[in-house]
Amino acid sequence: MSFFCGKYPIIEKSTLAKGIYSVYVDAPELADAAQVGQFANIAAPGFTLRRPISICGIDRERGTLRFVFEVRGKGTEALAMLSEGESLDILGPLGNGFRVPDGKRIVVVGGGIGVPPLLGVSHIAGELCTAIVGFRDYSKIILVDEFKDNGSNTILCTDDGSVGRQGLVTFPLSEELEKGETAAVLA
Repeated sequence: MSFFCGKYPIIEKSTLAKGIYSVYVDAPELADAAQVGQFANIAAPGFTLRRPISICGIDRERGTLRFVFEVRGKGTEALAMLSEGESLDILGPLGNGFRVPDGKRIVVVGGGIGVPPLLGVSHIAGELCTAIVGFRDYSKIILVDEFKDNGSNTILCTDDGSVGRQGLVTFPLSEELEKGETAAVLA
């Protein structure tokens, strides 16, 4: 497995929810090597330790990677302060990633900031994917429309019941597994 270390320009940045950011970087060699479910270690300006951030999207044709992260401390706050045109110091892709079975029904399950690495699986599997995603409340919901745009059956859960089903993602997961014919559950 190959990985790279370098500075890659931010070509697009947006806010998905309060304190949650989506960043696209121009990184052709990383995009070529990356697999869904992997992550990168990203250096925050002014900090020694890198932050592990999941890869949310890979576009090999454009040579881009997408990262979605939540501000959780001073390091991710420093990353959030960067603008389009500035560069991210990235070490990656890292980790084993997901093995997505061809032509078989799969379920992806995640909550909060654990949802972004699952979007790539949804992109690959489309209608064969059921995405069960959970968030604290309405204000923290991210990427649900993108799962639906990929053709995935999307089940939304919120802890407070403000949107979708109230409760944990494990309840709809049990229901999906009872249907049978699920080749893999990726979380």
